[in-house]
Amino acid sequence: MLYQHPIMQFALDQFRISIQRVRDLIAIHNSVKAQATAALDLSDILRAALVLAVSALDYYVHEVVTLGMLEIHRGIRPEPAVPRNTSQSAFSRFQVSLGNAREDRKVALDIASWVVTEIQQSQGDEFLEQSHPISHLIPIISNSILNKLNSTSWLESEIRENLSYKSFQEPDKIADAIRYISDKKLWEEVARNLGKRDQDIKQTLKLIVDRRNKIAHEADIDPTLSIGNRWSIDELMLNDTVNFIEQVVESIHQLL
Repeated sequence: MLYQHPIMQFALDQFRISIQRVRDLIAIHNSVKAQATAALDLSDILRAALVLAVSALDYYVHEVVTLGMLEIHRGIRPEPAVPRNTSQSAFSRFQVSLGNAREDRKVALDIASWVVTEIQQSQGDEFLEQSHPISHLIPIISNSILNKLNSTSWLESEIRENLSYKSFQEPDKIADAIRYISDKKLWEEVARNLGKRDQDIKQTLKLIVDRRNKIAHEADIDPTLSIGNRWSIDELMLNDTVNFIEQVVESIHQLL
């Protein structure tokens, strides 16, 4: 039975919205092109769409890894198995600052004071002034502790801060990120789902990312041609690119 992950579904839903925006941009290009003269160069709309498509992939990986790590921390998702020749999973090796973890330690060191404060906030001062059988207090204390364990805003900030400096577009980088939340052999599994070879999938993705980088960092200039000439791009190529990225993301999510 597949693990159910309603929280992580947010990452896929956001990706689907983003990739639809890419398709809408392509549709705008096609509509304007049908009405404009050939002298009007609309290819930059397609270049923008390609950059946004790769961005949608990048954001999905960031988000699904963040949400998956929070689920593992809360105990509602299993931690990845420990790889051979290592003593810890990628999740366990993830580093957080002691400064942000200090607040949870303060609670542990003064648990009695914290419990009183929690009960006071949830039940009111009058409740504390009265005597109650232990059987009535246990559910209240248990609920307060559970809420505290599920409150991981500090950890989420740590994860997002750590991952914000990283780009998850290249196949190897994506696989490294997914290892935080899954021990599956990512590209082998994706290839099996798509009925392709993993080498072919990774190579296709590398070419897409390389083209994205040419657009984002090199103005998509073809240095072999005269000044101002750019690498060619068309609707067919871009539709194939968007479809491929969508298939890859949907397949990754099925594995998680």
